[in-house]
Amino acid sequence: MDQQSDRNQAPVPKDAREATDEQRRQEELLEHQGDDPAAPGSEQSHDQIADESTR
Repeated sequence: MDQQSDRNQAPVPKDAREATDEQRRQEELLEHQGDDPAAPGSEQSHDQIADESTR
């Protein structure tokens, strides 16, 4: 490999099972890309929302 391509690669973490900071930022963006901040109940956890599945 040439030196130019080495500079463009992301840093290798000490433990390859750990995500890098860039990977964490990208994952955070992808996880919340369809979120609607004005959705009803968006500020509640699943424990706070009424369970209406059992009748």
